[in-house]
Amino acid sequence: MFERKKYKKFAITQLSGRWTVPVLITLLISIISIVFSLPSTLSLVNNGYFQAVLQQDLIGIQEASEAASQTSYLTTIIQMIVAAILEVAALNVYLKMSRSPEPVTFGNFIEGLNNWARATLAILWQFLWILLWSFLFIIPGIIKAFAYSQTLYIVAEYKEVSVTKAMNISKVITRGHKWDIFVMYLSFIGWDILCIFTLGIGTLWLTPYKNMTYTNAYHAILKEAIESGKIKPEDLAE
Repeated sequence: MFERKKYKKFAITQLSGRWTVPVLITLLISIISIVFSLPSTLSLVNNGYFQAVLQQDLIGIQEASEAASQTSYLTTIIQMIVAAILEVAALNVYLKMSRSPEPVTFGNFIEGLNNWARATLAILWQFLWILLWSFLFIIPGIIKAFAYSQTLYIVAEYKEVSVTKAMNISKVITRGHKWDIFVMYLSFIGWDILCIFTLGIGTLWLTPYKNMTYTNAYHAILKEAIESGKIKPEDLAE
């Protein structure tokens, strides 16, 4: 049974008195993300994209976008890899918070960065399969994205499980819960809108709240899969 409200309520309790490290991690990841997005932005500037927008030059916008896209593919892949590495490092913190009421440290995040190779392989393998499914139609690609959504959690928590097996486990534990996960993501949209009015500052607290909720959901569906026999405990030790 997927209990979204319970996961969200428990997330607030888990974060109580321990907001500092998650907020600092969110700030750091935001800064790094901005830095890695600069090449794409500069490419648009150099190709006259924003000037064309101001002049409402549709042809100029299209030409600038096409010219920028030629150099943005590699940048996008690099951004995706960096984001995955940082996410797995952050999950190392949230997983520790979910297991114990003890304080977490920034060192827990640094420790999670050691998992960079598995994070890289996981996001590339995941991206490849989502891309292949998307070639059929957009909807299958979206469905598979939700099916693979727990892969990085497994990669972060179970260091002995291979990347390909982690993705297969994600497919199993999300079976029957893809819609639940989608609704859970969607349930934060009100907070997302409110954060716009804080010029994005509110996301420093909203992101930990989201991540803690998602972590609780991950534990719940994994536990359900084990108890129902869909996943065997030994599958997580290989």
